[in-house]
Amino acid sequence: MSVDSIKREIERYKREIDSQKVKISKYREEMAKVRIRKSREAIRYTNRLKGASSTASRHNIRSQKKRDWDVYARDIDREKDKIEKCRNRTSRLRDNIKRCRERIKRLRK
Repeated sequence: MSVDSIKREIERYKREIDSQKVKISKYREEMAKVRIRKSREAIRYTNRLKGASSTASRHNIRSQKKRDWDVYARDIDREKDKIEKCRNRTSRLRDNIKRCRERIKRLRK
């Protein structure tokens, strides 16, 4: 491979790293939205518990809240996993860039 083609390959890797960064920011925004929904639900459940007329209805409200919190936790974990995958991909791309730069050095000798 020529030096120019390796340089083009490096640029392609850099663009891919930039796209991974954009994905990470989107995933963080989604996590923030989930957390906001969860906090609003917490307020709603507090009001529902205060207004509950019987022990059985309070129990139902609490069990529903627990199920909802599990869903929120899964959503947040899913976004964290996506972020971790993007970080791993970025790390691999940076390693590829290092290898390309080493190839350029070898070609120039």
